[in-house]
Amino acid sequence: MQKVGFTNKYQFFIEEKYCLSKKLRRDSLLICKIKKTIIKGNFCLMNNLTFKQYKNIDLGIMAVLLIISEAITTIATDKWFYAQPVAISTTLIFTCIVMMRWSGYAFIHASLGGLVMCIASGANFEQYIIYTIGNCAALIAMLWFKYFGKDGIRKNPFKISLFVTSAYIAMQIGRWVISLFFSGQLDTLLAYLGTDIISLLFAVIIMICLKNTDGMIEDQKAYLFRIQREEKPTQTDYFSE
Repeated sequence: MQKVGFTNKYQFFIEEKYCLSKKLRRDSLLICKIKKTIIKGNFCLMNNLTFKQYKNIDLGIMAVLLIISEAITTIATDKWFYAQPVAISTTLIFTCIVMMRWSGYAFIHASLGGLVMCIASGANFEQYIIYTIGNCAALIAMLWFKYFGKDGIRKNPFKISLFVTSAYIAMQIGRWVISLFFSGQLDTLLAYLGTDIISLLFAVIIMICLKNTDGMIEDQKAYLFRIQREEKPTQTDYFSE
């Protein structure tokens, strides 16, 4: 009887161990599936969206951030520095960021920034034209892409400063040229260049800080391809399990 009891206990132990082993295998498969899901997570957005939709969403987010920040800075400047010949604007920094990410689509944000500034400051009709159209001249700075490439600019603080400064000067010249059609004076160019100098300093500092942020001031098509190349080996490893 003792032997039978011992045998039954041993058999029960073997069966329990087998069930536990089977459960562990199921759990391992589940963990593996979770790992695969996590790895695929980086691609879920692009799998569900076309590149055009991704681009439109990104441009839209940038536009919303620009509208909010430009309205706040314009109202704050008018309230606290109304007696000073200075202006603080976020249009330059957002235009430069979008140029790095989407190239020519930055004209939308350059023009939008001017529009928001005019609305927030109660500008007249002439100023609407000057700022919405003149701001688009900042895109001339994209000529540096042909000489240095976007990566060459992104990785070098000096080239970032050169790129942002060029966009700033082109933007101010663009405003000045448009103002000449509305009885503007030739000597007002220096006034345009000096008024937004604080915005230039902020833009240069922010762009240099963003250079180490993965993908922030990187061409988005190149960025997405790079991420996909980097993730593929890891994804293959998990699938091989």
